[in-house]
Amino acid sequence: MSIKYQMWLTYNAEKEKIQFPVLPESFKTKNGSKNDSVNIVGLGEIVIMQSRPALQFSFSSFFPVTKFPGLQVSRITKPLSLIQKINSWKAGKKPVHFIVTACGIDLYCTIEDFSYSEEGGDPGTYQYNIMLKEYRKITIRQVNMDMINGLATIEKGETRIDNTIQPKTYTIVSGDCLWNIAKKFYGNGSKYTEIYNANKSVIGGNPNLIYPGQVLTIP
Repeated sequence: MSIKYQMWLTYNAEKEKIQFPVLPESFKTKNGSKNDSVNIVGLGEIVIMQSRPALQFSFSSFFPVTKFPGLQVSRITKPLSLIQKINSWKAGKKPVHFIVTACGIDLYCTIEDFSYSEEGGDPGTYQYNIMLKEYRKITIRQVNMDMINGLATIEKGETRIDNTIQPKTYTIVSGDCLWNIAKKFYGNGSKYTEIYNANKSVIGGNPNLIYPGQVLTIP
């Protein structure tokens, strides 16, 4: 019986997500000095233990430009949009959340390597290679000494990983317009609608009417 898997990368407390549209034919895991190449169906055998070296995952697949049988998603996202998003996550200072359903992989990782290329026989479709490394937050534990009884107690540290990105803000000054603000932050003035949609409660119904002193959230 075949098992259906879904592979996801999420970012910024699950607010940004990518489901890999095509499952890789093979999946390589590295645990310390040991390398194992396994078929995607064999991923259920991986056991996550805290005492082992950090896991590394690497796989290759492609982002298709058109639908075809075997596609894992119901709607095609432009391959370059997926590539740009992964590159922005790689350059960020927060780990991504890597999830493979039905086999117990659910952990935070850094994107160690991401490469891609467009194949000549299928314009718009991009082949990619990606390598992820398990992220472990450093835990600080406090030791309390009872000087009278000579006893020591260790307080457990917080190990929860938070990859929430704090939104940027911008205070409008005289002469500003949303187009120029979008160009300042994104390098593309046409993205002003993203700023407007995130600040309708501040701006109101007309994106052309903004005033000095208003504080905008930059998504």
